[in-house]
Amino acid sequence: MSNPSIHRRGPGLTLLAALAAAGPAQAQEPALSWPGLRVQGQKIVDARGAEFISKGFGVGEWSNTEAYMIEWPDGDGKYRWYYGYTRIHDTLATLMGATAANQYWQTWNANLVTEDDFARLQGWGVNTLRISINHHWLSPADGVYLDAGWAWLDQMVSWAKAHGIYLVLCMHAAPGGQNPELMSDTVDGKPHLWTEPDVYQPWTIHLWQEIARRYADEPMIAGYDLLDEPLLSESRPASGGSTVRAFYVKASAAIRAVDTNHILFACGTAWGGSTEGMKAILPPWDDNMVLVFHKYWDRNDQASIQGFLNIRDRYDVPLWNGETGENDADWAQGMADLLADNGIGWSWWTYKKVNDDTQPCDIPEPANYDKILRYVEGTGRQPSESTADRIMLELAANSATSKCRWNDRLIRALFGVNH
Repeated sequence: MSNPSIHRRGPGLTLLAALAAAGPAQAQEPALSWPGLRVQGQKIVDARGAEFISKGFGVGEWSNTEAYMIEWPDGDGKYRWYYGYTRIHDTLATLMGATAANQYWQTWNANLVTEDDFARLQGWGVNTLRISINHHWLSPADGVYLDAGWAWLDQMVSWAKAHGIYLVLCMHAAPGGQNPELMSDTVDGKPHLWTEPDVYQPWTIHLWQEIARRYADEPMIAGYDLLDEPLLSESRPASGGSTVRAFYVKASAAIRAVDTNHILFACGTAWGGSTEGMKAILPPWDDNMVLVFHKYWDRNDQASIQGFLNIRDRYDVPLWNGETGENDADWAQGMADLLADNGIGWSWWTYKKVNDDTQPCDIPEPANYDKILRYVEGTGRQPSESTADRIMLELAANSATSKCRWNDRLIRALFGVNH
């Protein structure tokens, strides 16, 4: 192609054969020489067979920025559920112009997580990072892949190797959107992965197979979190399990055609927060998979996770709390203690947000940021381009770790150390 930063790869015979095969996929037994993580009964184990309990963060603000991460509200003081990465990107282009908006994103992405952050996290005892992938970074169209996106992932793998931190790659914003909310980067509040399956499901499956093909032998990647919080209907959140499960089986077959090593992580419906949502995608279909639940704003007692534990016992499969947080240090301590007692790993959401204390790093809002917020919520006039540029470029600069405010109580609650 004329653009060297884009290359096209067709689905190939391996994918077509995989999808034509009847029945669920089965991973081959990992070779004894495989140095990465794998499933053994109800546990995740390392290459030595020792149990591995993950402790870490999701860093969605790095690659799939959502409105609430940068404090953008609507007129009712709530976050726009459809204000995901694409609409934020388009709004900033309107406010700042394309050149300044691109400068904002380049600075924001360069500052949010650096190798120094990996070293700091390693010092805390972090052993896992859940990397939220917005498909736009890697694949703007079915079969088309961006070299810049692969370079971004390759850089993270390099830092992960240097600091002994495993990566879980999560499809947080699948082509078309896997749920009707801002985390899937839907622009119209519709989950097109499910409403237009013939268009968006093959695209998503091809993307997963290409990711798996590239990283099949990379041991610092713990595995693939197939979809973040799949949801067909907000009014019936636990519904659609058979549809989601069928997609998971097809995606797993495509991955297994090129990668028999890595763990598959599968989140239930209903935002991953209920046993009904997890039951909706059962039974398991692969012998190297982990069932994922998300835990927010509930009580940290045995009853809050007993339903998931029952599923673990029945199907002899590990559990992972793939998202948890948005809460204070006392709640964090209770969550970490409860899950440790039950042999379950966790991933705190997130690492940094603007003017908020529910994560380790609090990004200071810039002077006059209220002018941006009032415009976004529809209560203020559009600021001049020069004013918007000055405010937003200061915000991007403030996202550097050196400028953040630290939440030592939260860090101590999760890891028993200071920053």
